[in-house]
Parts: sequence; C-alpha cells; structure tokens
Amino acid sequence: MSDATTATEVTADAKPSWLYVLLASSPYILIYIATIWLVAMTDSESAKAATYWQYFVPIVGLVSVIGGWSKAGGSKAKYLTEQVLHWGAVMAVIYLLFLPSMERFLNAESHGFVIAYMLGLAAILSGIYLDWRMAVFGLFLVGSAVGIGFLDQNAMLLTLIGVAILAIAITLLLRRAGSR
Repeated sequence: MSDATTATEVTADAKPSWLYVLLASSPYILIYIATIWLVAMTDSESAKAATYWQYFVPIVGLVSVIGGWSKAGGSKAKYLTEQVLHWGAVMAVIYLLFLPSMERFLNAESHGFVIAYMLGLAAILSGIYLDWRMAVFGLFLVGSAVGIGFLDQNAMLLTLIGVAILAIAITLLLRRAGSR
C-alpha cells in the first residue's frame, strides 16, 4: 500500500476537531444567544425588544437557508425560491402585526411573545424539511415564548440559559457523531 493511500485512510477516519465543529455550528450558537438576550429584553424593555425581534427574523431565515443549502435536493434555484417565500411570508405577517392599527390589540410585550411563537413555528417547519438543527432551535424559541408568558423573570432567564446550553451541547455532539 502506498503512503498516499495510507494518509488518505487516516484522514478519512479522523474525527473533526472541536474547533471545526464549533465554527460550523457558530450561526446556530449565535441565534441561541440572541434569543436569550431578546427574551430577557422582552421581559424588561418590551418596546425596545419588539423592534429587535423584527430584525432577528431575517437573521434566523438566513441561518436556515445556509444550514439547509447542502441538504437541498434538486434545483438550488427551487430551494432558494421556496425559502424566500417561506421566510418572506413570516416577515410579511410580522410586519402586519406592527402596523399602527394593531397597537390597540397588542402591547409591546405581546408583540415579542407573538413574534417568538411565529418565528419558532417557522423554524420548526423549516427544520422538519431541511435541517434538524433549525427544528431544535424552533422548539427552543417556542419554549422561550412560553417562558415570556408564564415564568418569573429570573427563573425564566436561568431556565433559558440552561436549555440553550443543553441544545448547543446536543447539536455539537450530534454533529460530531454524524461526521464520523
């Protein structure tokens, strides 16, 4: 057996480094961290948080599109069109929630609550069809919305941090195990 073949076999059997797994998962880690920050802000500074939730939606959509790109079968143009329609519809509905006529129905804290639920559902649906990591994030987001509505501020924040750490750890471990 030649040295080139042996080197190739060793490289193929080698596990990816933690640094590689961390970098590959960094967009998801960042959206988990941003979610915790937004949930905490929704509980304390609702009006400011409502605006930030609106900016967060396209970021999650972009992470979803990038995360599912390699898993998209068939035409990449069709995949991109479907994703633009999916996330565009979510953004359109959220835009409608922020029209001045809606302010009498929803206060600032309710806006954050509703956006978290809608974004969580959109992420779960995106994850079901393409990237399981987005579905896990969607479940985390829905759990966060429940936290906004039912838990005390400190208990909610500690719970969300714990769940986020657990979700990130599971994501990293499954990604590492799946690349063996």
